[in-house]
Amino acid sequence: MMCLIKTENLVYEYPDGTRALDSINLEIKEGEFVGILGSNGSGKTTLAKCLAGLLKPTSGLILVKGRDIRHYGRKDLVRSIGYISQDIDTQLLNVSVLEEILFTPKVIGVRRDLIKDRFEEVLSQLEISKEILEKPVLSLPRHIKLRVLLASYLLAGTKNFIVDEPTTGQDWHNSIKFVEFLRKLREGGYTVILITHDVEVLARYSERVILMNSGRVVADGETREILSDVELLKKNSLLPTYTTQLVRDLAVEKHILLPEELTKFLSLKFSTPRPYLKY
Repeated sequence: MMCLIKTENLVYEYPDGTRALDSINLEIKEGEFVGILGSNGSGKTTLAKCLAGLLKPTSGLILVKGRDIRHYGRKDLVRSIGYISQDIDTQLLNVSVLEEILFTPKVIGVRRDLIKDRFEEVLSQLEISKEILEKPVLSLPRHIKLRVLLASYLLAGTKNFIVDEPTTGQDWHNSIKFVEFLRKLREGGYTVILITHDVEVLARYSERVILMNSGRVVADGETREILSDVELLKKNSLLPTYTTQLVRDLAVEKHILLPEELTKFLSLKFSTPRPYLKY
């Protein structure tokens, strides 16, 4: 897979001198579903904004598809990376849902015929009803706003996404529904970088986890390996999934993260035929 984003000794300091990112070195390949995990204040959102070109690093380098991010125009960067903020309302710049969906493709110059050809397909893909197209976008629930912004990027032809804390401020059903849309995009060859403190979500969807604390990357590896390391998570102010904790308490030597995995493991373990004993 081609390298999408590479950082070299990335540092970001806020005007008050707070060092939010400290020597970040990482690579993210096209087509990955990567989770960037950490507790509040770990630097996740600052990193996301730097990778999306919204914050200028204090020092270090960010390469997007091998090119210094500083050499990208705003339109070119949007074509490469779509950023969905935790504070979704700050990104919604239009009155109606329809205007918002059409905004990004129009701004970056996508031809009208291409927008028209894909419009209904994108609405169907994200389960956006035509009945809400004329409604004020800010009046909608959070999970619909997220879909609207994602639809706008898809119509613009964006294939790589940084999504910051999409599961906050809504119930579990709608949280998982949106991440399911991201999973399906990943299956279609899109890249998803999911910023979150939700271990359960990453256990279900990400292939790789980058764990942050105090502006540094403290672990980077396969999801099952990182999320089954209970001591590592606790050291970084995070809790494992309930299932992982239960497996640990039962002294089961397996990297099990989810309830359905534990159920399968136990059913196989106790359905194994026992040797017939003769007396």
